Amino acid sequence: MRKNKIKILAIDPGTKHMGFAAFEGTELVDYGVKTIRQGSEVIILDHIEEIISRLIKEKKPDYFVLERNSFSQIKQNFRLTMAISKMKHIAKKFGVLVYEYDPRTIRKEICNDGNASKIRVAQTIVISFDELKVYLQSDKVWVLRYNLNLLDAVAIGMTFIRKNISSTRSLRNWLLAR
Repeated sequence: MRKNKIKILAIDPGTKHMGFAAFEGTELVDYGVKTIRQGSEVIILDHIEEIISRLIKEKKPDYFVLERNSFSQIKQNFRLTMAISKMKHIAKKFGVLVYEYDPRTIRKEICNDGNASKIRVAQTIVISFDELKVYLQSDKVWVLRYNLNLLDAVAIGMTFIRKNISSTRSLRNWLLAR
């Protein structure tokens, strides 16, 4: 009898680019960056709804995990707050449990240092996922910045796994116990 693995969809939220990582149990099965159509708040939020709905339908996650917004009160932050709220609403509409982690919590879980830089988090992630090393190998700053969205999503997913999946219980038992 084959055991079902917990499916996790981790999102690094943004209003221009959004990183995503899909896990089955502790296995990273898909990842990428989605570019969000620009324009008014309505256009941005509609495109985010389209992207998140498609990802949820395709990945069928049990858990939707994202980074909590912790920036100061500026216009870009307002858009990001609205985007995160929209993402959580969509996940709940599909019946997916939502978890949020503060950026410092993610950095502390991945690097044992709540003040670690994005680059340090990314370097730590690629130690566990060798296939992701290519995303740190660019001499163009904009390419690296774009790729960090993907690596941040993987870090968010790994934070959820480390905090919630016990190695002493099978994934199936853990899922049933929720």
